[in-house]
Amino acid sequence: SYIEAEVHSPTLEDLGKQMDEESGNYQTYIESLIHNLCKDAKDKFKGWVTCSSMENTDLCYKKVGDRNPLRLWKASIEVEAPPSVVLNRVLRERHLWDEDFLQWKIIETLDKQTEIYQYVLNSMAPHPTRDFLVLRSWRTDLPKGMCVLVAISVEHEETPLMGDVRAIVLDSQYLIEPCGSGKSRLTHICRIDLRGHSLDWYNKGFGHLCLAEVANIQNSFQPLTAEGPETKI
Repeated sequence: SYIEAEVHSPTLEDLGKQMDEESGNYQTYIESLIHNLCKDAKDKFKGWVTCSSMENTDLCYKKVGDRNPLRLWKASIEVEAPPSVVLNRVLRERHLWDEDFLQWKIIETLDKQTEIYQYVLNSMAPHPTRDFLVLRSWRTDLPKGMCVLVAISVEHEETPLMGDVRAIVLDSQYLIEPCGSGKSRLTHICRIDLRGHSLDWYNKGFGHLCLAEVANIQNSFQPLTAEGPETKI
């Protein structure tokens, strides 16, 4: 089983130290994440293992090769909205597509497209609620009309827990590409240590959670039909 090593989130200063150049800081770290994401997209995400592929929906994974055995997952789906609208739905409207979303707080605004963000997700009993504290940054001015959002867990000035257990976002990257007629291709690349699950569970189940998430985002843009769920008043 996956014995969870004590995973510590980096500080903003630590992220800068991971860059090769002496002038590295968290901003250059973010830019490198975005650059690599766009490069992978241009190369059509080579080197991923496909798990399932249905109409307009794909789930893939790859092994990362660091000391953490968790796989990196990639789920993608077509959404009936343009990239900037999808980005805003992911960034500011999680309550519309994630029923486990309990609370959130912007801890610090670093610039107009970067912030320290804390949020809490509910878990199925008896699991505790998960608290996330992330550095996240987004771009809406990329070539070909693409939008991106990248996030990674950080330590930040002794920010107290709002949930029961602090989960670790090792990687979370949303790529939103226009695909004609006001639609987008949404891809979420994700590697999260939720704390308290076996490696077997991550290998068998976590990818399906990623796929369910992008499907929920897609469904949040679907108009409600007469037979569909009732609107909450």
